[in-house]
Amino acid sequence: MKLFRKKKNDAARTILAHQELSKDIQTTDVSLLIKHKKTAQQLANLDFKNLAKGTRIKDFLGSLKSDYQKLVDKIDKTLAGKLSVFQSVKDIDEAKKVIKNLNRKILEVVDKLVLLKGKLDEASEKLKAKVKTWTHQKVWVLYFLAIFELVANFGVYQLLGGSAISAIAISIISAFVVFWWGHITPKYVVKFGGNNMKKQIALFVLFASPIFLLFYMFSTLRIQSLLIANPEMADVFVSSPIVPTLINFFGYLISCYLVFTYRPTKQEMDLYKKYLLDTKAIQELEKERELLIEQKNNEVTNLQNKLIEHYNFLVLAGQLETEVNTHYKGNFEEFKAELYLRTNSKCDVLFTSKDDLPPLELQYQDIDKTQFELCESELR
Repeated sequence: MKLFRKKKNDAARTILAHQELSKDIQTTDVSLLIKHKKTAQQLANLDFKNLAKGTRIKDFLGSLKSDYQKLVDKIDKTLAGKLSVFQSVKDIDEAKKVIKNLNRKILEVVDKLVLLKGKLDEASEKLKAKVKTWTHQKVWVLYFLAIFELVANFGVYQLLGGSAISAIAISIISAFVVFWWGHITPKYVVKFGGNNMKKQIALFVLFASPIFLLFYMFSTLRIQSLLIANPEMADVFVSSPIVPTLINFFGYLISCYLVFTYRPTKQEMDLYKKYLLDTKAIQELEKERELLIEQKNNEVTNLQNKLIEHYNFLVLAGQLETEVNTHYKGNFEEFKAELYLRTNSKCDVLFTSKDDLPPLELQYQDIDKTQFELCESELR
């Protein structure tokens, strides 16, 4: 906001300087018209017939040129301080240095991006899908199975009799077995069994047997507890513990299957973590690259604005010089008309078709616009 006000104030000062100079040119020109009209009146008393050969009107103009040249010089003097702010060559050189540095940083970031993206091959994308399938789907199925084991066993064991504390303890152990031992079993089956199917089956039986026996023991104890407390139930109740044992063991089998089929290996998890880190690094580098490109574009835009302002300022100075030059020529025509009128055209010997009026020394008439135009190839 401050920058905007600064630019606005600079533009206001430029317009004010132009208005003041233009007003000063008008006022000065009026007085110079009177001054040099008197010079023409005095010149009318010359003996034009006896003038030396080659005498021209420029020899009798007096201070006409110097008076208007002072106005031209005043324009340059008044605007010189402003010109020091708008040094196009310096601005371009400084901007090129900044842009060159930004280009270097952008290339460094791009090189890093190419290197990181080269590591993210199709295998990484497939790995991403596998890990997400496990963490976002299958693990939650295991949680559900564990909670179901907890709630279902507690309800069943409560019906079978015995204390609530023992029912809770058995339910927790059952849920823990389904979730934790269901993770442990496939891990070691794969680790020690390798690709040998017979070894894998033998290892699975080895790990699953104590779980089956544990569930069988729990069911047996609860059924015995029920029959001891209610002997009459022996005639109406199926006393075999195999049914609840198989139900619990089936939950364990499901857990083992899910873990064996879907859980990524430790190596895959490590690769996935590295993939996440690389992905995060790529996102950060892309943001950094976008920021650098934005800074570069802003630098180019700011430079272009400076050059446009510089060029427009010089055009403004040229317009003031043109205004002075127009008054200068107009004053000369008034001077000439007054002289012709008072000498009845006898002064004609002093005038030629050209070069009667010495030119003013103007500084802002031939402005090379190309020096204010950016060369895009130099800024890349």
